[in-house]
Amino acid sequence: MSRDSRHDILFEPLPIGPKVMRNRFYQTPHCIGFGAERPGSEAYLRAMKAEGGWAVVNTEAALVSPEDD
Repeated sequence: MSRDSRHDILFEPLPIGPKVMRNRFYQTPHCIGFGAERPGSEAYLRAMKAEGGWAVVNTEAALVSPEDD
């Protein structure tokens, strides 16, 4: 199955500062709640996205302590 040529721009390299990303797939920083409780799960999620072709994969933005709920 071929992709629509309208989407070609998503797969072009993109310079961000001194680095060049291989495409425009960028995961913004966000808290998925794994943090210190499940660090292996968080690492697996990042690895899965990187293997899938994402150019930039960020980690959690903040860790919330269970005592703060």
